[in-house]
Order: sequence, then structure tokens, then C-alpha cells
Amino acid sequence: HALFVVGTHHYSPHETMPALASQLDALGWKTSVLNPSYNPEKNSKGIAGLERLQEADVAIFYTRFLTLPPDQFRLIQLYLEAGKPVFTENPLGSSLEEIDTCVGLAKRSGLPLFVGFNRRFDPSFSSLARGVKEGEVGVLQMLRVTSRDSPMPTMDYISTSHGIFHDCIVHDFDMLRFITGVDPVEIYSVGSSFVEGIGALGDLDNVLVALRYDNGMIASIDVNRFASYGYDQRIEAFGSKGMLAAENRSPVSTVLSSGDGLLRPTIEHSFPTRYREAYRQELVAFSDCLRGGAPMPVTHEDVRISFILSELGEQSHREAKPLRVTDHPALKHSPMEDPEK
Repeated sequence: HALFVVGTHHYSPHETMPALASQLDALGWKTSVLNPSYNPEKNSKGIAGLERLQEADVAIFYTRFLTLPPDQFRLIQLYLEAGKPVFTENPLGSSLEEIDTCVGLAKRSGLPLFVGFNRRFDPSFSSLARGVKEGEVGVLQMLRVTSRDSPMPTMDYISTSHGIFHDCIVHDFDMLRFITGVDPVEIYSVGSSFVEGIGALGDLDNVLVALRYDNGMIASIDVNRFASYGYDQRIEAFGSKGMLAAENRSPVSTVLSSGDGLLRPTIEHSFPTRYREAYRQELVAFSDCLRGGAPMPVTHEDVRISFILSELGEQSHREAKPLRVTDHPALKHSPMEDPEK
């Protein structure tokens, strides 16, 4: 029995989680969804019905940065201490300490902890990553990631999002690690705010991140909170033998050719449709981990490094200078050295 828990209305999980439950149903699971009609992040009563965790074999959480009442938080602790499997979309925590605590608890109790960086499971992006690793582009020299959101998030969401680096760019950092298998040695970020409300919150809506690797490879990430033409998600990997590119997708592929030129359909409007297959493959991978003993595709180190790069990206922008990645305090002594921490 898999229990889906919706703890926020940001990114519309109250719509997508029931759809994901139906995907697990198709894989032979029994599922239930705790899906409050209100937004738990804006309601002091939290999530009604968490007592049902006691009867669940698997829990799948989408709570973002929700803070629960102590009695409800204790129900989750009891579930974890029972050693039952957990699937959670990133973020795993709002600090490295929280991330390490969650992973440490999972290791001590023997529970499978599956952290979902959904883009890894997108067919186009995973195909590109596989091609890079198999040498199709030769020596990788340049990696470009473009992530421009649609639709524009509300200011209510932005105010609780923990900033564009931890909310958005963390996924792009994970993509770089997924594709290259290594970490950068230097990071430099520049950013600005074109949306008045976002600037007033002290956040950015237009960011460029440059990353240098020890073999000379360079990566760039350009991110914007809003693209008027749809959900813009592209990756380009350039190397000594050629280039691999994952382009935007459209709901339909019909193209009108006439004397006026070519008329193409718009790209996907937002992430639920753009990453529909990714979410499904994520659930298939989770099921394989539980039923077939497959290794967890996203590791503790994967989650930590993406969080660390997000912190460094913010710091680089704030201080207007490049930073060495290894200068981050958490990398001077990592709890990865002590699996019990």
C-alpha cells in the first residue's frame, strides 16, 4: 500500500500526485492520496489524516518546505523509525544538516530513501547523458543547460521558495552531475530581477551560472522565472567529435509549411506535461528498487553536492566573484566519511 502525501499547492501536486498514484496502480500497487483541499503551508492544522502512515507500506511525500504541527511530525518520525520506504521529491531538507539527518536515519533504520530529481528520468535528458558517457561527442568541452519557467510563479510562492538557486537551479546542478559524473572546481554567478515583485523580495528572476571543471570543461546554466513562449528546457553537450542536444518538446508535432514560412506549435506550457514520462519512469525506478533490489539512482552525495552548489551560487552572486567549490565548509569535512551521521 503506497500513501501519497500532498503538503503544498506549489507546483500543483494536488493535481499531479493523484495522477502519479494512478501510474503506480498500473504497476500493481494499491494507493491512497492525502490531498487536502486547502494549502497545508498556509494552514496551521497541517495535513489531516497522517495517521494513515501506520497502515502504509510506502510513503511518497511532496511537501516542499512545509512545517508540520509537532504531533503530525511525530507520525512521520514513527513511520521512518519503523524502517519503511520513503519516496520524496527534492528538496530532501532545507539545510545540509537536515539532509544528513534524514540520510543517517534511513541508514540506521535500513529504510530505502528515494530522492527524486525528476529530470534524470526524462527520456531525452537520460539519452543525452548516456551518449556523453559512451563517448558519442568525444571529449566533452562545453555543457549548456537552459531552464526557463512557465507560467510565472505567484509572489506568494516566490516568498517561500528559498530563492531561485535552491528552488530552480538546484535541478540544473544535478543535471550537470548526472551528465558528467564529476563536480566543478569553480563557480561564478550573475543575476538580476526584471520582475518588480521578485526584486522586492530580494530574489532573482534572471540568472547565469558559469562552472569550470579541472579538465578544462566549462558548463553554463541560464535560468529565468518566466518564458512567454512556454516551458523552455534544453541541454547541449559539445565535444571533440560532435554535439548532442535535447530540445524543447511540443504537445503536437504538426508543422504548417506555406508561402509565409513554417508555423510550428508552441512548446509544452509547464512541467507537469513536459516531464510526464519522467515522473512515470521515476516511479518505475522506485518500484524496481523496492521489488528488485536495484540501487537508489540518486545518492546522498548527489543531494549534498547540488545543495552545496546552490549555496555557492548564491554566495558568488552576493559577493560578485568566482568561488572555489572545495572552499565550501561542508567539503572540508563531509559526513559522507561517517555513514552513521
